[in-house]
Amino acid sequence: MKKLLLLGPMLAWGAAAAAQENGDQCQASAVPVVAETNVSTVSRDADTGNVVIQLDVDASIPNGGSPSYAFTADQGTITSEGARATWTVSGTGPFSANVAVSSPDTSCRAYAHFTYHMEQTATGSQPSG
Repeated sequence: MKKLLLLGPMLAWGAAAAAQENGDQCQASAVPVVAETNVSTVSRDADTGNVVIQLDVDASIPNGGSPSYAFTADQGTITSEGARATWTVSGTGPFSANVAVSSPDTSCRAYAHFTYHMEQTATGSQPSG
């Protein structure tokens, strides 16, 4: 029997001041700040290998306003509403996703990267006697 072992919500994230679309640098007060990211498993189907993962981002804009979020992933399907995304993947991974956090009044963005690790380990029962 195989058992799926989640290696926890291992993630790497970084927020970087990005340039506006016209190439000018953003002022620090206009660049979104990613304060926290969270990855959690919503459900896992050992028979199909499908995993539903929830991604959450806590971000703000120093000069006020509500940031917008654009989640992307190369594997699986991802849908989002605001700062939360639901991501469905299949297989053993690792899986990677990204989010661009944008200031609504400028083209300034910050980015976060998620990495989700899952490991399969074989387990068996010992014969008794």
